Amino acid sequence: MSRTFYLKSVIGIFAIVFSSCQIKTEKQSVNILDSYQQKELKHAKGFELFTSGNDKVLRIYNSKSTDSTYQDFKLVKKKTAANEIQVPCKKIICLSSTQLTYFFALNDIDKIAATNSSRHLFHKGLNERIKQGKVKRVGKEGHFNTELIAGINPDLIFVSPYKTGGYDALKNLDIPLVPMAAYDEKTPLGRAEWVKMIAAFIGKENEADSLFEKLSVRYDSLKNLSKSVKKRPTVFSGKMRSGIWYVPGGKSFYANYFRDAGAKYIIEDDKQGAYPLDYETMYTKAADCDYWRILVPEPVGFGRKALIEQDGRYGDFKAYKTGNVIMCNIREKPYYEQNAMKPDVILADYIHYFHPNLLPDYKPQFYEVLK
Repeated sequence: MSRTFYLKSVIGIFAIVFSSCQIKTEKQSVNILDSYQQKELKHAKGFELFTSGNDKVLRIYNSKSTDSTYQDFKLVKKKTAANEIQVPCKKIICLSSTQLTYFFALNDIDKIAATNSSRHLFHKGLNERIKQGKVKRVGKEGHFNTELIAGINPDLIFVSPYKTGGYDALKNLDIPLVPMAAYDEKTPLGRAEWVKMIAAFIGKENEADSLFEKLSVRYDSLKNLSKSVKKRPTVFSGKMRSGIWYVPGGKSFYANYFRDAGAKYIIEDDKQGAYPLDYETMYTKAADCDYWRILVPEPVGFGRKALIEQDGRYGDFKAYKTGNVIMCNIREKPYYEQNAMKPDVILADYIHYFHPNLLPDYKPQFYEVLK
């Protein structure tokens, strides 16, 4: 064993026990202490969880880094050091509506002390707690009410690693900032499995395990149903925004959804994220596609006429002409605060449109045909 490798291993172990700072290391090169047992995760790639008695170590990877940078957080039954988080937590701040879905699924919103905004929040229970003043609104990125946050004195703040600004002020409050990176998962079940990470903070591990197991069984059952289809309709996604069409890559989250629903996604590259295309390039690829999927934040009642008024060229696509534009309007449906924990429902929505004969009596919950 080289001296360099030995020192890296010692540093990695030291960090797990005594800190929650970022460490740069290869994902498999640092061993957890022998007294910790790793929790089995079936789909999620962005975090790992280790337990030892009542204590846990949560490791969250930074997928934006090329060298497997991660953060460790030590969760303990009784806090004895400043860098530990005592669980179950009593007060948590969520700075994105997409984080709330896991609390909703676990039927535990009492731990939520504040959110970033409730402007488009659908959940009746949380809206009522906000109205009663039990849940505060602390502002958005770059404009957080740090005095209010300090007054709440939460056990931790869930932050989004995809937002670029606004967290520097929060770092000075000496409150643990825990990245919620579920939306970087490339599969629907990968995102859903982050419920186990949330559960570790609120003492609902058993409920999360049971919930995810039932959800994944339903998802896999629907996925297997669509495998039997002989004809896979083609589908494309998105629309123009500020003159650019942002397209999910061929190995992206949405591409996996479409494939699991028995459709052929027209982008067949190896890219995992979204990237820009001009209209002409997109039209060349998607002009003759069978289906067009869009997610929009439009006024209630948005339909075919309103879509074509945004850009008359949309009418040239086959999917528009044949009435096969399927839309989820986030002003009307609680997509962002539910979708991560309802992949089976969204998959059923897609299958209902792509293969109507497979789920003839099903009523879609999120998507509808553009009227």
